[in-house]
Amino acid sequence: MGIDLFERGRSGLKLTVSGQRYWEDTSTVLHQLQRAAIRAVAGNHGCMQLNIAVASAFANFWLMPRLGHFVDDNRDITLNITNRVGAQNVFAGNEDAAIELCEGASPGIEAREVLSLVYKPYAAAALIERSGIAHSTGRPLPEGALTHLLLNYPLIRTSMAGAWKAWLAEAVLSGESLAEKAERGPVYAQASLALTATMSGIGIALLPNYIARSATDTGELVRLSEVGWRANRSYFLRWPSKHVSALALKRFEAWIVDQAETE
Repeated sequence: MGIDLFERGRSGLKLTVSGQRYWEDTSTVLHQLQRAAIRAVAGNHGCMQLNIAVASAFANFWLMPRLGHFVDDNRDITLNITNRVGAQNVFAGNEDAAIELCEGASPGIEAREVLSLVYKPYAAAALIERSGIAHSTGRPLPEGALTHLLLNYPLIRTSMAGAWKAWLAEAVLSGESLAEKAERGPVYAQASLALTATMSGIGIALLPNYIARSATDTGELVRLSEVGWRANRSYFLRWPSKHVSALALKRFEAWIVDQAETE
């Protein structure tokens, strides 16, 4: 082609500006070729293929622990799971559907709500002990303890913008000091990172139940309040309208909605 696509450095190869542009222009076609090859091979074996892109936190904490039931009951479907990263257009590749944290359907895209999110504050048991607050597992915090913790430890923020401000309003804790703290806490964009930071005692985070449940059950995390704030976004199963009649997708949709109803 007469241009350099890569630069070689001590750490290996990296794309040049021209190389990056070439990749961006050809990646969709390459994914389509891959998808066509997978379907051609699958057709010879009488097996349906279903490709789902999933946000990593939802996959690790909610979907994967349940997925074995779908696989056992649908042996004629090969389910392929890929990671949903950021705001990328997953439907430009070989994905049939995606599970996304969003507001639902959009032009040309169908959607089915899977899981709504209610955020509550959590802190590590070790952080509470370090604060000097006497607390027993399964018992509510002493009076005034919640405000003390919120004022004296970082309020961890996530990609759910405005969550702390909204939760403080729900809890009727709208003092000026807390309102200021809610806008300057450390940001851990992924919920899984916020969970790890909270368990490490870095600060206090607003987390949905599906993320915090396991650590709460073991006593590593403590839910500081039963007041919850319901987010304006939920996890939706979304797919292009042209895939609406796909049998494998219909069966996956029915299964995941049934699972979600137990939450």
